[in-house]
This record gives sequence, structure tokens and C-alpha cells, in this order.
Amino acid sequence: MGSKLGLTDSQALPTVTKLADQAETTSHRLVSIGAGEFAGDRVICGRSQQTLLPSWPELDSLVVSLGPFYTCAWCALERSTTVSAPVSADPSITHQLLTFLRSAGVVAPAGQDSLSTKRSLYEPVSWAYQKDWALPSDLYAALSLMLSAWDPALAPEEKLWVWRQLADREAAAYLTSLLRRHRIGTRLVDEILNCQDDEWAQLSLGRKRYVIWSSMKGAASHYLSTGGSEDATLQVLAREMRKRARWLHQREAVGALSRSDFSFLPDVTWRRPLMIDVALSSVLRIGDDYWLAPPSPVSQ
Repeated sequence: MGSKLGLTDSQALPTVTKLADQAETTSHRLVSIGAGEFAGDRVICGRSQQTLLPSWPELDSLVVSLGPFYTCAWCALERSTTVSAPVSADPSITHQLLTFLRSAGVVAPAGQDSLSTKRSLYEPVSWAYQKDWALPSDLYAALSLMLSAWDPALAPEEKLWVWRQLADREAAAYLTSLLRRHRIGTRLVDEILNCQDDEWAQLSLGRKRYVIWSSMKGAASHYLSTGGSEDATLQVLAREMRKRARWLHQREAVGALSRSDFSFLPDVTWRRPLMIDVALSSVLRIGDDYWLAPPSPVSQ
């Protein structure tokens, strides 16, 4: 009888010798990638001592090196082969994930096509796993199981880190989409968000979306009135966002708002990034708080 992951008995219950061989192979492959490190420009939260799926030690070591955030991305990437939706609000996440997997020798070099190549239904992304890596036949199910097993061991601050990463990228994606809608350049999106005051960080994602939307109206009018001056327009936008975030924070502080007041949630036609679904069903079980509450340490 196979396991819950669709594995054969020989895969689900490897011999002691096989476990030892796989563990040794893993240690050599990941020698330059310590737990919590990433071969890119961002640090990933990870724990070297965690054991998530004992029957697959090689995959277990790799996932712990990735950390929960990028494991959610990997799980979402696998899901994208059957569901037409973006992996993440930030397309660079997929690129960074595949860069890591290539550096670990898990994914074949770019451009090396094969019959086993997988493709995302929504994004122009394809990848193929190296033949010498023993991976579960249903990798999406295995990664989902590992994330759920990881959930109880993650500290509240670690879950908060995942929450902030998801929400910050969603806010940036929303700002980018509105700028493009008004045909305004997007090169300063990160700078606009990084220059916001402390009040911005204390808003829920839904209210951040409201702040962006309402501030964009004035910025777009300024853009038209100045004949298309992008730099001046983006300065106006950043200033309006700070002002509106401060106003909302002040009203929150005196209890003048309910959770849903001034919260802009995506409409029904929005293609929800698969990473959100993965995280909310495993390591970040916060439900509507994802949209309606400011990020805070998540209790066990």
C-alpha cells in the first residue's frame, strides 16, 4: 500500500543504509548552503536541526536550508503546474527559488529541456529536476506535508517574518499595477515604500491597499497637470501615502475604526498568488487577519 503522498512502500520506508547514503549525499550537495542561507540577495529563515519528513532525508535537508518562506514558494511553484495563477505577487521570488535549486544541483541548468520539464500554467516559467535527485512522485503533496509539520516548531517571530514578506510584496505589486494603469514608471516603487513612516508598517494589508489607491488619485492628477513629470508625481505619491497612513493610524489608536473600515480587498476576478494559499493553510494559519490585521507575532 502506498503512503498518503502517493509513494510506494519502498520509497516511504527506506532502509537504514539508504537513509545514510542519502544523508551523506545531501551533506555534500548543500555544503556551501547553510541552513537559513540563500544564494541570492535575501536571507531565508531556516533551522538546521528540524526534521520534517524522515522518510525523505535528502528533501528534508533541502527544505530546511530553504526555510519556510521559500518552501512555500516551491510548493506554490509545483501547484502552478495544475492551477493557472501566479506563484507570488513578486515574480522575482520564483527566479530566486530556481536559482537556489540550481545551485543545490536539484534543478537542471536553464535551457536544458527534457521530457520531464514542468511548466507553470500562468507564468512563462519551466524547470526540470536532475535525475539523480530522489524526489517524491507528488512533490506538491510532500512539500505541503512538510510545511504543516514545520508549523508547530516555528516561533511567532518566524511566522511574522513570513507574514511580512508576503504582505510587503503584495503591497508593492498593487502599487506597481496602479502605476502601470496610469502609465507612470515603476522604477521607484521600492523607494516609495521604504520611505514611509512607522505608521505605514502598523497598518493591515487591506488598509495599505486603501492608502495606495487613495493616494494614487491625487498623484495621477498631478501627473496629468504637469505634463507627465514622473519624478514630481512620485514625490507627491509618497507624501500622500505618508499623510493618509498617519491619519488612519491616529483613528485606529482612538478606536474609531472597525477592522474592515478603509480596507481594500481584491475583487473576485483577482488571481490570488498561490503562495498565499500555501502559507495560510500551513505555516501561517491566520485566516482573514492576513488582510485585516497588521502583521504581528503569530501565537502557536
